[in-house]
Amino acid sequence: MVIQVLNKSRGFVISESCDVADSFFSRFRGLMLSGPKDLVLVSPREDIKSSTIHMLFMRFPIDVIWVDSDMVVIEIKKGIKPNSLKIFKPKKPAKFVVELGIGKLGTTDVGDRIEFSHPDPAKPLHQPL
Repeated sequence: MVIQVLNKSRGFVISESCDVADSFFSRFRGLMLSGPKDLVLVSPREDIKSSTIHMLFMRFPIDVIWVDSDMVVIEIKKGIKPNSLKIFKPKKPAKFVVELGIGKLGTTDVGDRIEFSHPDPAKPLHQPL
């Protein structure tokens, strides 16, 4: 599934085309060994452990937004470098991890409301994923 990621608080599109990883395998693979693209990781539960990410086998840097089940941004990390051994996790429980190309965050900030929508308005997407 491909969705749009919108910043409802500030009124702009963060990502026009964002893949969704909502199965065990798709979350496990994430963006490892892929080309640049945007991805939403949907955690099986809202917690810190399930929304922790790494950058092993990544080929490009990313910006990351952690979003809770109320669709509120709880943390942002910009410019995460590829092939790092470091683990990245939010300080609060998150349900969604939005991995984006560098610079797509715009003015997105902690506390902003995010919305996921289908790029075709005739096919509404119910919140949350």
